[in-house]
Amino acid sequence: METLTSQDTQQLLHAIQDLYALHDLSSFGVKALEIVNRLVPSDVPEFHMTNARSHEVSRAFLPDHPGFTPEMDQVVRSHWGEHPIVQNMPLTFTGAYKISDFMTSRQFHHLEGLYQQYLGVVGCEDQMVMFLPPISPQNWNEYLQADLSMAGIALNRSQRNFTERDRLLLNLLRPHLFQAYCNAQRYQQVQQRLIQLQQLLTHIGLIILDTSGQIEWITPQANQYLESYFGKTLERSQVPTSLWAWIRYQVASTQTSNQTTSFLPLRIEQNDKQLVIQLVVESLQGRYLLLLEEHTLSLLPVLELLGLSSRETEVLFWVMRGEANQAIAKHLDVHPSTIRKHLESIYHKLGVQSRTEAIAQALDKLGMLPSLTSLQSS
Repeated sequence: METLTSQDTQQLLHAIQDLYALHDLSSFGVKALEIVNRLVPSDVPEFHMTNARSHEVSRAFLPDHPGFTPEMDQVVRSHWGEHPIVQNMPLTFTGAYKISDFMTSRQFHHLEGLYQQYLGVVGCEDQMVMFLPPISPQNWNEYLQADLSMAGIALNRSQRNFTERDRLLLNLLRPHLFQAYCNAQRYQQVQQRLIQLQQLLTHIGLIILDTSGQIEWITPQANQYLESYFGKTLERSQVPTSLWAWIRYQVASTQTSNQTTSFLPLRIEQNDKQLVIQLVVESLQGRYLLLLEEHTLSLLPVLELLGLSSRETEVLFWVMRGEANQAIAKHLDVHPSTIRKHLESIYHKLGVQSRTEAIAQALDKLGMLPSLTSLQSS
């Protein structure tokens, strides 16, 4: 049985270590070839993705190799079944195999397509191949039916001089190579999901605070909401003072200590918009999460159908939300006497004499009277 020297073992360990440092799936094939070629050198190493059903093969080579021509790729597809590695699938999935394991040099040279139009053209007299998926002979038919591509490495040499030491090194490296390839696939998936999450977060108002009110993380949308509803603050590492006071009040109102807690939201209205701020306390992590969402007040556009002026529509809107004249004046930044004049005009246009009658008449005209309760709480 072939044994490895101390130097072989050290080279193998270094190769394994280098493999697990590979994260970029797009460059994995070339980087893996560099590692494998240091361990078991060859004239033309290639990393390939092979579809056993369609016979399509995509390859990656070391930077100094020009690759194969399209004509050679066509030969591979046309003479797929000539390759002894293919002829002995799925046995050849169990480890590293070479052409010389199945054919003499003379038999190999007589292959019109595989040798005379392909491997012989590039000076290849032997090829050692290993596939990465751990496919057992029992599962081969299922794998073939799934129409999946197989990753693998082929080492081409101009002489038939692969040794059993070479095979042993490749077989020992193979499970680590496969795991490193899976890791790179997962890493790419995580990266893609992170990009999607970052794109999503640009449209979400989210703030993460520590328990002292310092902003640990804030999305651009949340920052825009703060500036719109609270004005720019002098210290951007902290939330506005009034918002922080509300958070402290909410936190103080609960005795929860070891669980995640949420509270009734804070609602801030501005013109025809409403900012809804939801607080979530993560006690174990010692963080506060604020989710900010802006809504268009749905009742205001509907009231415009009553034929009132824009200002009268706004006044009636706030009346229907149960606001007193003083509060409405503050919302609209006018004097309370102005609100009274608008109400008189509203009453006249609707043919009513009170706030309650104005609300009922407006809803009746709009065909919304049965929804009075829900509209007042919207």
